[in-house]
Amino acid sequence: MGGITQFVAEKTHLARLTLAIAMAVIGVGSAYIAQEFKERDHLSLLQSEARRHGIEIMSQTLNGNLMGSVAVLGLLDEGIKLEAQTAGVSNSPRVQGMLESVARAYDAHGVFLVGRDGIIRSSWDSGGKPSTGINVEFRPYYQMAMQRKENVYAAVSMARGDRSLYFTAPIYSDKTRDGTAVGGVVARTDLSKIDALLRDKTDIALLLSPQGVVFAGNRGDWIGFLPERPAPGQLSAIRDLKQFGAMFEKQDPSILPVSIREDRTSLDGKRYAVARAHVQWNDPFGDWTLVLMEDLSRTVPRGESAFIGVGAAFVVGILLLTLLNMLRSRHAQQISARQVAEFALAQQRAAERKAQLSATALRLQQAKDVAELTDAFLRESHHLIGTLQGLVYVRAGESDAVMRLAAGYATGESVMPEVALGEGLLGECALGRRMQVIATPPDGIWSIESGLGNVRPLAVILAPIMLNDALHGVIEIALLTFPDDEVTQQFEELVKILALNLELMRRHEHTEARLLAASAAERGKGARQSGETP
Repeated sequence: MGGITQFVAEKTHLARLTLAIAMAVIGVGSAYIAQEFKERDHLSLLQSEARRHGIEIMSQTLNGNLMGSVAVLGLLDEGIKLEAQTAGVSNSPRVQGMLESVARAYDAHGVFLVGRDGIIRSSWDSGGKPSTGINVEFRPYYQMAMQRKENVYAAVSMARGDRSLYFTAPIYSDKTRDGTAVGGVVARTDLSKIDALLRDKTDIALLLSPQGVVFAGNRGDWIGFLPERPAPGQLSAIRDLKQFGAMFEKQDPSILPVSIREDRTSLDGKRYAVARAHVQWNDPFGDWTLVLMEDLSRTVPRGESAFIGVGAAFVVGILLLTLLNMLRSRHAQQISARQVAEFALAQQRAAERKAQLSATALRLQQAKDVAELTDAFLRESHHLIGTLQGLVYVRAGESDAVMRLAAGYATGESVMPEVALGEGLLGECALGRRMQVIATPPDGIWSIESGLGNVRPLAVILAPIMLNDALHGVIEIALLTFPDDEVTQQFEELVKILALNLELMRRHEHTEARLLAASAAERGKGARQSGETP
């Protein structure tokens, strides 16, 4: 959480960019989710509509009055039963009259009777083109009738060449449905009622055969289309079936410009919801399929979802902006608290450092000579800042160009007894009168030896001993760690205390020397005066 707060406070522009990106992502995501929910809801409604229309189609076909009428003829009429089992063509007036009555009662274009050998025995046709004598043994509707199954079969009429529905009921040998089928009664209608059912139901409505051929719908230009490219064997089977007349005899079928396999698809730049429902007509090749497609750009416009997305982005933006302000405020409070704590700690350290320096100054004041003073200084430096090794060189006077070793701490016998101004690093430091902190290389020349081994210091400090622009000497110490500003400042203050004590000690020594000289002069004068008295 602290990292996030720091990021928000220190990277304001980046945080605002992140906020804008988050708002855009949430807005787009919300719009997408809202659109998805709406489309799924419409898809569910469309699916229910497809099932309802499928049932409606079945109620007007397989379960309709026309099917009931032909079923009664095949089950109860003795003349129909006799004619179906009689060889040859009969076209008896009585049977033709019954067939015509059924046709006119239910607007059928033709009704005919098929014998057990598949030959049409009697027929009536509204166009005056009777089907008597035609062999329909290969027609699936006849084959299903011989299996004692009522069925609705959609095909292109052999006699008329138009798309037709064949309502077929078996003719039984007796008056029970358990008897043997001896033929079938067939009523033929056009697809006007089916087309009417599909015309105004939705944007696109299609009725597909078990083979996938579009046979009816409110898109007349798609009649005869297939949903996908057929395999060679599949196309041959469709042609051999002759169910679709001459549709595919001279050319391959066209393919639908839209996919009906998915729940949603695109057509002419518009998204459509796709719903499917089965229509059971007892077709030997399987169920027919009713496909309904709804233009989602009309029923579920993206503008509404976009408005929801914008609203969600706005709300989230306000919340995130409030959160950013809270985080910035919290970061400011944390910084303030940290600064107060650091200030208090700095004050505490300063007080401790002053106390330590005061104690050090007091101990240094107790030194009786320069050697004791410089030795005490190195010991105090070790205690306060961790000096591991050190040297102090002191000038005898301001005109002296050589500094002599006054004290050493943890050093060997190879230490130079004196250093001239400008000679080596120490001489240069004294001449330049500026403190230097030198980071030692890992393979450098400095090495601190002890009884347990040796160690290489990480830093060396060279400092001139200065007081009122007067150079009193130079100091060199070695540290195990590289000093920070606080350590460096404390060492500078230590050096100032040393310089002050050196100055005081020198003045004291100078004063004592003058007093001794004056005392000696007084004694000499007194002695001379004593020798001159008579």
